[in-house]
Amino acid sequence: MSLQTDLNNALGKPIDNICRNNFHDHNSNHCAHFVSHILGLDFSYHCKEFQGGSHPGANIRVHEIFARCPLVGKFEDRPADRDVLVFVTRHDVVDIANKRMQNIPQKHIGILSGGQIYNYSNTQEKVVRATPTAFLNQFESIYEGTQALFYGTMPGSDIVMDIDTTGESVTQGIAFELKREADTRWFARATNAADADWFYVGREVKSDSKQYYGIFQRANEYYGPKFNHADYVPTLDHWAYLLYATGYCESKNFFNVFNTYDRAKFTYGFYQLAAHTPKDNLILLFRRLVNLDLAKQYFPELALMNGKLHRINEDGGSTDLETVMQTGPNNADQLQLFMNYLNPNRKPIEEQEVLQVARLMHWTVNDPAIRQLQVTVAGEILQHKMATRYSQWYPLHGKSDTICALIADIHHQGRASRAKVQTALSASNPENALLGINPNQANREADLRTVVNELKAAGKLGQKKYDAANNEFV
Repeated sequence: MSLQTDLNNALGKPIDNICRNNFHDHNSNHCAHFVSHILGLDFSYHCKEFQGGSHPGANIRVHEIFARCPLVGKFEDRPADRDVLVFVTRHDVVDIANKRMQNIPQKHIGILSGGQIYNYSNTQEKVVRATPTAFLNQFESIYEGTQALFYGTMPGSDIVMDIDTTGESVTQGIAFELKREADTRWFARATNAADADWFYVGREVKSDSKQYYGIFQRANEYYGPKFNHADYVPTLDHWAYLLYATGYCESKNFFNVFNTYDRAKFTYGFYQLAAHTPKDNLILLFRRLVNLDLAKQYFPELALMNGKLHRINEDGGSTDLETVMQTGPNNADQLQLFMNYLNPNRKPIEEQEVLQVARLMHWTVNDPAIRQLQVTVAGEILQHKMATRYSQWYPLHGKSDTICALIADIHHQGRASRAKVQTALSASNPENALLGINPNQANREADLRTVVNELKAAGKLGQKKYDAANNEFV
């Protein structure tokens, strides 16, 4: 159904018929609450957090919605080609340039669609609509001071991209043509680049039992350049071997391995950096990726603003992709907008997620700078976690580099708790205990055993011990 159909269906209804989380207090202001349920704006602070319940939450604060709009401005400057949000409040409490609205009680929000502003009337306790003129006059009569109307484009509206699978309409950067074969394999080619040959992107997986929906490559289909520890020992020293061990288990150390099928929605690289974690993993790579020489060729719509990654829209609007939302399991903190930019929806397999993978794969194969960045970021993550987490959780000072490599891999994948790791460290053969810590991950642990034995046989592991004070191996 269209937005206007949803709005017309909501006319005359009280909030009791709109919110399934039982936030129905008729003494509360439900204007933002109604708008958020209609648009699916589930970022914090929402009705589920406030009232409880088991259904998706909807934001309940006007000023928080205003801050999430990709583009805001005076109502008369609104784009005429789309539905927009409409805000009414005192004219001097809005900072358009910084997308800030003071949190004063006298503010209201509605949705402009078909020339009418649909909004929740707290006095009438139902959804109503009015022309923009009538809407402003109504609040001029009941609010103190001089009121003004402001518009905002829909939060998240510039996350979903208009994908041309032929690449013909692309005017910025490298254009990719995408095609899906009957066997659900996807291929791509960079139509306006020096390397314009078709390349294999991945195959679809749709598994209700595993809750996997997306694209990936089977291990026997991996191709392209690989991470070789010998190439990076001069810059990473002994850490290169620990990276190599986990990289072997994650990707057989291929730089362009990815998947879009699990709850992280997008995972990329030899170290398999996931998109969902704030201030960690893939977002750290993307923050620096946009500064590479070829960034505007592959991701022309991305930019750093105030140190955070933003999606810049064609009309000048921007969305902070690093906004933390409580949308994961148990309302865990996640980078939902960053995830959605890379892969808009879990279950439908869409051209946008295929394009994002194709961009990264083509770039990875053709530019050593992005491969170097992968290694740099992975190395920094590993060293940081060894210093600030693992060596704080366990008595690792003086322990072998092999033990440290095993612990780093266990926590990188998240296959055992700290208590289980501590128990394994106390075993008569801690190395063997760590290698068998999770029977449900037998294949992963077999890979880890293989690569650790390979590195030990080559004299790369098993010769040094961890110096916790200096976070290095000696």
